[in-house]
Amino acid sequence: MKPGHSSSPLGNLSKKIRSIRFFFEFFAVIAAYFLLRIMPLGTVRALASLCGWAFFLIPPMKKLIIANIKTAFPEKPDCEIRKIASANSKNIFLMALEFLWFAGRAEKLDAMMDFDPEYTLTTREAKESGRGLIWVTPHLGNWELAGFQIPRMTQIPFAVVVRRQNNPFIHKLIKKSRESCGMIIIEEKGAVKGMLNALKKGFLLGTLIDQNTKARDGGIFVNFFGLPVATSRAPAFFARKLNVEVAVGGCVRKDGGYMVFAEKLPKKAAEYSSDEEMIQELMNITERMIRKYPEQYLWLYKRWQHIPENIPCELEKKYPFYSGKVSPRFYNNNAPSAP
Repeated sequence: MKPGHSSSPLGNLSKKIRSIRFFFEFFAVIAAYFLLRIMPLGTVRALASLCGWAFFLIPPMKKLIIANIKTAFPEKPDCEIRKIASANSKNIFLMALEFLWFAGRAEKLDAMMDFDPEYTLTTREAKESGRGLIWVTPHLGNWELAGFQIPRMTQIPFAVVVRRQNNPFIHKLIKKSRESCGMIIIEEKGAVKGMLNALKKGFLLGTLIDQNTKARDGGIFVNFFGLPVATSRAPAFFARKLNVEVAVGGCVRKDGGYMVFAEKLPKKAAEYSSDEEMIQELMNITERMIRKYPEQYLWLYKRWQHIPENIPCELEKKYPFYSGKVSPRFYNNNAPSAP
């Protein structure tokens, strides 16, 4: 093989198999998409409940959801944890199916959507100031529906930072669905320039707060339900750099409809002494919202995946089964693998 030439028959075969798999995954999703679009919303919700019930019967999925809820709420009895977990498995499917059903026809949300007073005040202030707003959202309720409504209701451009899907066909479908309701997409890889431009133009900038981010990618450890978790410092970095307001916002299901909420930080960005202080404040607000609607949070995600170095033994024992101590590569991609 010539120097620098990395292709091989085995590698080419693997790529072809992956492409075929991606195509069939997309075919299944697009078939479900068009089927869902002709269903009444009530039928979609019933289907989500059925899928969630079946999903909860899968032992690894059930184990993960219950372990996360126990980590967050160690004081709750097992019967209550199981009840939350069962409802949560249905919420996972409901979020996905609602997203597909409402994509491109957000006007159907108008009669079903309520807005809390602080959301109305926060977005009005952002529009009047023209300085933008960082909209930090957790995986709670149906965060996608908030993105559908915000551009329509506020008339403020709304840009969101998203992670690219492995399947390029599904990625394109999701991106098109988001853009159909006025969202502007900034892909996570190389997003810094796009985020800066959006804020300088006075956009609302949406970004997730509860994804695991390694230190080498700008992550820091902050407390979440009493345990340190790795979290991106990006919202604090941009807010403090540009002195932009920050709010935790999203969309939860309430009384058969939906409610968009927002809670601004109690201090101006410039008043925070460090990124860590601001991110911790954002995480505290996020935790309070999750405690109000625990069945609507994405407990399927391995949120406590990384255990920091030098953590006290009594805290380390509280992490769920899938957690592990960070290796040198958590801080430096070029560091040697842990032995």
